[in-house]
Amino acid sequence: MHKAIALYSSGLDSFLAILVVKKQKIEIIAIKFLTGFEKPVKEWEIHLSQKIGFELKEIDIREKFLDIVKNPKYGYGKNLNPCIDCKILMLKEAKKRMQEYGASFIITGEVLGQRPMSQRKEIFSLMEKETSLHGLILRPLSAKLLPPTEPEIQKVVDRSLLYDIWGRTRKPQLALAKEFGIEKIPQPAGGCLLTDPFFCRKVKDLIEHDELNVKNTKLLRIGRHFRISHDCKAIAGRNEIENKILLNNYDGIFLYPSDFKGPVVVLLGLCTERELQIAAALCVHYSKRKKSEIVIKEGETEQIKTFNVITEKEIVKYRI
Repeated sequence: MHKAIALYSSGLDSFLAILVVKKQKIEIIAIKFLTGFEKPVKEWEIHLSQKIGFELKEIDIREKFLDIVKNPKYGYGKNLNPCIDCKILMLKEAKKRMQEYGASFIITGEVLGQRPMSQRKEIFSLMEKETSLHGLILRPLSAKLLPPTEPEIQKVVDRSLLYDIWGRTRKPQLALAKEFGIEKIPQPAGGCLLTDPFFCRKVKDLIEHDELNVKNTKLLRIGRHFRISHDCKAIAGRNEIENKILLNNYDGIFLYPSDFKGPVVVLLGLCTERELQIAAALCVHYSKRKKSEIVIKEGETEQIKTFNVITEKEIVKYRI
């Protein structure tokens, strides 16, 4: 039996591409590459992959991806999404594993014309050139609109059973999902956080202060973020779960109300008395009080001081 590697994104198009090729008796190994900015794989996805009958693997490429985010060769999309460079990286990583998995080609759920930056014929050609995967990238949903690939030429895949879907409408995909009997329709895979302008402000801040690394990107999904000075950042938990995550997984100076009714604020980087005062005032503000006793914890050392609330004008000044 022939094998193919599928680039898996959790979206409907990924599932459909896999189903279309699997129907032709091709064994599929689906890879979800972890960049640190994607939707996590959910339990129903695992169940659906088992039901359909394909192997689903997760592979961490966060370090390599962050290098791309800092300096993408082909630029960003509307925000900080380096879509072309991202897909090239994933294709290169998939190519490395073809021999290991016994795969002879790669499939993706890309649809011609769906995304203006990365899903155009000339960009598909560019991706083949950059990855040296000439004729080995099959896009089943739009294959009839593209030149035949090697698996089609070699009759491994029947081109007549592929599709000519084009553009941004989802109607053909929804109809195809119904035809395949998919009851729970996966959402589009546009879940990359680098397309979110508010999230990107926090990423830009890390880039500007040379702090963009895997550990710091984990924190970007947690709490409210403040740049207090060039070398000092504060993060305030928004609920009990975030407070526990900050306290149990990160090192820094922690501040929280002595009665525990309010946020945990963690100070990261070089901290002077000025930064400590501002962080404590933030803690009071989000505790919804005018003044409060705040615990300041650094390592095994604790002290309690009373601080006044920070003004809304000051909050806007520091908020990322």
